[in-house]
Amino acid sequence: MACKRSAVRSRVAPPSLLDFQKFSELFNNKSMLRKSLFLIPFFIVSGCSSFSFESNLDPDNIISYFEISKVKIYDKNELQELNYEDMGTVEGLSCQIRETDPEPTEKEARSDARVQALKRGGNGLVYSTCITLEDTPACVRSVSCYARVVLVKEDEEKHE
Repeated sequence: MACKRSAVRSRVAPPSLLDFQKFSELFNNKSMLRKSLFLIPFFIVSGCSSFSFESNLDPDNIISYFEISKVKIYDKNELQELNYEDMGTVEGLSCQIRETDPEPTEKEARSDARVQALKRGGNGLVYSTCITLEDTPACVRSVSCYARVVLVKEDEEKHE
């Protein structure tokens, strides 16, 4: 069997030489070239408009991220020379809820203790101890740091 040729012919005419000349004239015009070069990055960037950026910074709590730096860490001996008020103890916690979550760290637990000190109205901490626990009801692993919250007076006179 031989293949039959289709009797249907294409009705689209090939581009004429004049079309290419018009196109090249547009790019020979310097102002048109500048405009088109400006639009190319615009279209490229607009193609990425569905791109999203996520951060672990909470906009509602952005102040508290920087406020914790105001909580100074003191040694027991340093407090003897300062005028301060004892405001109780706090616990900072770092918890790994699932096995796939990042390991809990002492650094995170200490930062959480600083946040707790701010909530209590203190401006200083004296850490006592940090402990690591495994298989608690809430966490696969956790690190807890305990500290005493202090409010050091601005005049920093010796405590008598």
